[in-house]
Amino acid sequence: MSLLSWTTAAIVGGIAVPLLLLLYFLKLRRQERKVSSTLLWKKAVQDLQVNSPFQKLRRNLLLLLQMIVLAALLFAIADPVARFMRRPEKNIVLLLDRSASMKTRESADATRMDAAREAALDFIRSLPGESRAMVIAFSDKPEIACSFTHDKRRLEQAIERIEPVDGPSRIGEALQLAVAYSSNLNDGSGAAATDAAQQGAADLELFSDGRIADAEEQSVTKGNMRFYRIGEAADNVGIVAFDIRREIDRPGVLTVFARVQNFGPSPVTTDVSLSLDGKLLTGSGTVQEVALGPAESGREGSAGAGGGTADPAAPREEQLPDARNVLFELGHEQAGTIEVKLHREDAMMVDNRVAAPIDPPRELRVLLVTDRAPVEYYVTRAVRSFDVQQVDTLTPARYEAIEEAKLTAEGRSAYDLVILDRHDTDRLPPGNYLFLGGLPKVDGVARGDEVTGTPIVYANEAHPLIRSVNYEAMFVSKWHKLKLPGHAQSLIEGESSPIMVMLTDPGHRYVITTFDVLESDLLISYAFPVFVFNSLGYLAGGGTIETNRMIQPGATITLTVPPGATTARVRRPDGQIDEVPVADRGTASYARTSDTGLYRVTYDDSARTVEPFAVNLLDAVESHIAPNESFEVGSQKVASISGEIRINQPLWPYAIAAAIAFLLLEWWIYNRRVMV
Repeated sequence: MSLLSWTTAAIVGGIAVPLLLLLYFLKLRRQERKVSSTLLWKKAVQDLQVNSPFQKLRRNLLLLLQMIVLAALLFAIADPVARFMRRPEKNIVLLLDRSASMKTRESADATRMDAAREAALDFIRSLPGESRAMVIAFSDKPEIACSFTHDKRRLEQAIERIEPVDGPSRIGEALQLAVAYSSNLNDGSGAAATDAAQQGAADLELFSDGRIADAEEQSVTKGNMRFYRIGEAADNVGIVAFDIRREIDRPGVLTVFARVQNFGPSPVTTDVSLSLDGKLLTGSGTVQEVALGPAESGREGSAGAGGGTADPAAPREEQLPDARNVLFELGHEQAGTIEVKLHREDAMMVDNRVAAPIDPPRELRVLLVTDRAPVEYYVTRAVRSFDVQQVDTLTPARYEAIEEAKLTAEGRSAYDLVILDRHDTDRLPPGNYLFLGGLPKVDGVARGDEVTGTPIVYANEAHPLIRSVNYEAMFVSKWHKLKLPGHAQSLIEGESSPIMVMLTDPGHRYVITTFDVLESDLLISYAFPVFVFNSLGYLAGGGTIETNRMIQPGATITLTVPPGATTARVRRPDGQIDEVPVADRGTASYARTSDTGLYRVTYDDSARTVEPFAVNLLDAVESHIAPNESFEVGSQKVASISGEIRINQPLWPYAIAAAIAFLLLEWWIYNRRVMV
């Protein structure tokens, strides 16, 4: 127990106690009277003894009670608190992080996930018998490992089964799941639970290293969250960005880009190598040495080491950057798999290797659908300037009437890119589409009110379609608002609505401009050739080796099934084979991509088509493995807990209650004496 305001209580007590005693000293007022008998002398002597200063305080029950009341009040003023072991709430949700960073090796035979499991098991074993708990494991998506139960053995078995995956750590959906379950608890008999459970106030116990990408975007509205920090290791170097291009003007040359970053506290030097189809290339420049400085946090920590300041006259050693870009060039005109690897043993290995499938160079085919001569002139001129071998033009009416065999090949569009000028259509075989003022007739897309006179305020410059496009100089006189599905991605924003959006559906990619190009200066601006080049590279596949076949863990692979195939068989990196049924539209989806590596899809068509996909981490948040001491959930700071969990219990309400009780007792005794 401790007193938080003992000095205040001492000052008040130093004043109040003497005042109370002084009142007793001054209580009696005697009057002298002369009597003619000695009969009362004995009584008078006794009175004199009693009324001497300290004899007044002997055997005085009222004074004792008043002193107790005063002591209780002073105790309350001192703000006493008692520290107790926290007793877990009746309902508890355990959240176990199983993202890629939990694969970090903390020792020769234990990972961060092992430590998280042990900490969670110890917590379950310490629960009182009346508590019940549920277990949720999460990375980018949550999974209920065990629903609410009193059975500790069942909870322990669920925790022991949790294994880490290679996905990023995002807690949003896990929190929503925890709140939903804790708000709908029942007592097992169908009746609503009482107390904390009825209010949805289950406590959240988070076992994680604290590297959670979306924590600040979330909030805990019910119950309390406690964070148990897991792990100590910080040494890691990882690949955080990766890209492969076949330039349109040099289709036989591959340019491979990788960004390597040091997340540890010390400078490192490592080799970065390039492999093709699993074989390390031996040519010049295929293995490069990269020297990296310590992570920014490590530099800050070492700057003040030893105290004092650095000698300004001393020569300052140049700091190495903590991240560097690595470029490889490779002449290769066949299909295959490119891999970039770091040759370094560190605490986390999953980010030391990235891969991507590549296709052989091919002649691009572009279809333009328009009935306006200016649009045809500027678009075909821009497209042909990038050595596109085939550019066909159809009017909108001809496009709708042409036979299917001329628009499709092997179950998808016969063209790498279809550009539609001011034309709405539902004739959309699987492929890539650029709508200039038109709309695809698909679910969730509709044209709204016209907007005029508002400037362009934002563009997603990181997106490959907008890269290097001078959108700020572009003038658009008017455009239409759009009703779009939730997964639509805004590329350029006006003041009140998007001007350019991208929409991805199974087998389809749509880029939609919400304005008529002849109501703008886009066609005659310097931005247009750059935009066409980006579109050919990103949509038609003439540049970047994209990316619909290179995804992050947890993302869904969208498969375009060749004609005649009814089943797709996916061979996972661990060797397991999953069968995926084919939908009516000739597409299929596969979502079990939690592990990094190569996934090979084999179709049961006559040609036994094989299509590879690559899953890479490429996540700087996960690669930064040094555990967080604390993080913010919304505006609430969540600090890590270590050792026994204790709480401060204020005792002043009990002191006030005791003071009132003794005051009532003193009042009752005083009144009894007066009545007698």
